[in-house]
Amino acid sequence: MLNIIYIGGGFKMVTGLSYREKSLYASLAAELFVYGPFFLHQQNSVNKVAGMIIAIIVLQIILQSAIAAFTRNRVTDERDRLIELRGYRAGYLTIASLMVVGLGMLWFHATVGNFRLENRMLGLHLLSVFFGMLVISDITKTATQIVAYRRAL
Repeated sequence: MLNIIYIGGGFKMVTGLSYREKSLYASLAAELFVYGPFFLHQQNSVNKVAGMIIAIIVLQIILQSAIAAFTRNRVTDERDRLIELRGYRAGYLTIASLMVVGLGMLWFHATVGNFRLENRMLGLHLLSVFFGMLVISDITKTATQIVAYRRAL
């Protein structure tokens, strides 16, 4: 598919999505599909989290293999590496910020007295919260890379 678009005083030919963009869109779709129910349900368990991790691994292998098989040009350049670094920076800042907020909330609940160590569900709750932080930071990383590719047109 060949498109000609007008950018800043001139015409530019665009040949659709690159291999890396297709890979990012597939990754984002898989993450939202698998991790979406995690944020919608109140009851999470270790088995559910483990199942989601296995599901995302299997789904990513299938999607990335299909994209690699049907994409001819898989060449990366300096722009791809810079966009990847920008995405990882956004993901790192997201997880670092969420960790600081989460630890601050934990400290706040401990000082107020709402935090009891005898609660058996506390470990599962902390696992769910920190897993959610990882998911949010990964989605942020992928979305930042997609936006950077779209702006680079």
